[in-house]
This record gives sequence, C-alpha cells and structure tokens, in this order.
Amino acid sequence: MVDIQVSIHQKDRKIGAMVKALAFEIGNIAAVVGASKEFLSKHGFYIFHFNSPKKAQEFKNAVRTYLPSLLASCEENE
Repeated sequence: MVDIQVSIHQKDRKIGAMVKALAFEIGNIAAVVGASKEFLSKHGFYIFHFNSPKKAQEFKNAVRTYLPSLLASCEENE
C-alpha cells in the first residue's frame, strides 16, 4: 500500500473534491477511504491509499497535470 498526502490550498472543499475524484478514478473507492470534508477542514490535507506504486505515481501525475501546485501538492506519506 502506498499512501499519498495531498495538501489542499486554504482547505478548499471544491479543490478537495477534484482531488478526490482523481483518486477515485485511479484507485477506486479504497483510495478515498477516510477522505472526508471534515478531515480536510481540520487538517488541510487528504491522504489517499493506492495498492501499487504505479497507481500512486499515476495519481501524482494526474494531480500535477490537472491542478497547479498552488492549489494542491502531493507527497508520499510514510
């Protein structure tokens, strides 16, 4: 399992929803477990769970492609 932490600019729920949609599309429902709007509001980031490094990299590339780093930035969460 590879966990990716995504920081969301100003805890913006709409940006968070876009990032969650990418995670769901790439990693299915298991990727977004625990990524609630309450968690985002409290912490300012989401943690997504991918079953392989390949899927995690695909997700990071998608976030970088579709969202500028000012809005959301990824890092592996170890």
